[in-house]
Amino acid sequence: MSDVMKVLEDLKYKAVGVDPTTNEMPEGYFVSFRPIGLPIPKEDFKNPWTPTGSNLKEILSSKAKHNSELAQAEGQDPANVDVVSASSQLDDMQFMSAGIGASMQAFLQTFALTDSKLVMDNKFRVAPGTSKLNDTWFAIINGANGIAPDMELNDEMKEAVEEAKAVLMTPEGDSTRKFDRYEEYREEYLDTVRARDRQFANAMSDPMKLQLWPVQGKTYQDDVDFAWDKWQSRGHKQEIDAATAILSSQGIDPAIILIARAKRKYENSLINIPQIGNIPYTFISPSKWYSQNSLGWNSYSKSDFRSETNISNSSTETRAGGGFNIGFYSAGGHGASEEHKTKLDVNTENLSIEFDYSVADIQRPWLDTTLLNLDNWFLVGDYPKSCISDGTFNQQFKVNDPNEMLFMPSAVTSFILARNVKITWEKSTNSMETLKTAISGGGSVGIGPFRASASHSESNFEGTFINERNREGIIIDGVQLIGYISTIMPGSPKKNGKDYMQKKNSDEESPSNEPAVSNTNVEN
Repeated sequence: MSDVMKVLEDLKYKAVGVDPTTNEMPEGYFVSFRPIGLPIPKEDFKNPWTPTGSNLKEILSSKAKHNSELAQAEGQDPANVDVVSASSQLDDMQFMSAGIGASMQAFLQTFALTDSKLVMDNKFRVAPGTSKLNDTWFAIINGANGIAPDMELNDEMKEAVEEAKAVLMTPEGDSTRKFDRYEEYREEYLDTVRARDRQFANAMSDPMKLQLWPVQGKTYQDDVDFAWDKWQSRGHKQEIDAATAILSSQGIDPAIILIARAKRKYENSLINIPQIGNIPYTFISPSKWYSQNSLGWNSYSKSDFRSETNISNSSTETRAGGGFNIGFYSAGGHGASEEHKTKLDVNTENLSIEFDYSVADIQRPWLDTTLLNLDNWFLVGDYPKSCISDGTFNQQFKVNDPNEMLFMPSAVTSFILARNVKITWEKSTNSMETLKTAISGGGSVGIGPFRASASHSESNFEGTFINERNREGIIIDGVQLIGYISTIMPGSPKKNGKDYMQKKNSDEESPSNEPAVSNTNVEN
């Protein structure tokens, strides 16, 4: 295996984890790596908009203080400082508006990174001809139809329910005498609790009363205890509580209730972005995932690079080809895609790669996939079972035949990020000049998913390259998105839609064949 491929295999189990008892990676997911790493500029993703308004704090803290605020902070007399003008206040409003707009844009760009559906492969590829993830989920929850149960409670359970109803209400639907007494003594108990709490609050405001509370408070607590005992003994408390619990515990079919809940969750998560429309709120944790200075980074060192990897993987292994380059490549400037990659003739003898990596989790409060595990529902229409997912790794999108299509076989749940990449190899004549030429003019070079361009250097091209004794290499600053962890959806739905649907009745009323009467006046 190529050294670069070895790194990617290592990252699979480091990012997802390994069961120590079986030495295997968990089932139900797959990892995809980008052929060319995607730079994550901090300015594009920092401080995204949130429904809690927490993004406003960072906007306010970034605004320079007015002279009067600075004077107070420095202990000066505000009378000797110029008053804030109306134009300055207007500037503040414009600054806040611009900051909020930037937060919305950061949220939108973050959401766009999370909304694609990927082909199940080790190479990052957006599934062709498919909708976005949030559109697909909207269609699923609105097309899902619960199947009415064909069973009912047995006679013993029915009798228990009727007995519970009889304790609480008369056949006419009015409250029973027992329930009226229950409410009467319950209110009496709560009155004594409120009286005790008010007196204690009064004592808290007077040190002398608080000092006497252990003595005087006993009377109020005695009232509470007595009211509780009356409720228990004369208010039929146990009987009413038991009847209420029985009736409250009557169930609803899980599929039916989860369909309704999934719709509510999606609707409640929608936010409006100007000129874009409604999209479901999505965020990534940790919140500073785009920053080199965020928490959660781990090191991939020389010892990892040289170690053996003996991990069993549930998905296909990462192999060369299919978009991955074993050696160095160059790519055009301005975010060129993988089709513009050109192999470079650079000797990579004794190659070594070091970097920091982290995993950022995508949080979608609106995507409640619990429904997909249940059996008692189908998709309205002539959709077969398993048209959302068949639950296996080898399934692929099919968009030409509606009866074989896959709505949502998987969903990206995490990003694999890299920073401070350092790639070194044995010195060779002209190799550094080859790379410098490729990176000039806004281009970039890379190996595997690791990509370096002039923008990664804080100064110039020279800052991107390193020279060590008998070795040479590249330093890649900044954060890069290099891979994705996707969760495979469970096989769903488990019922064929056509088994619960029928053709519309062809004998329904049809338009009359009689000629229409014209309202046009005709002259004789």
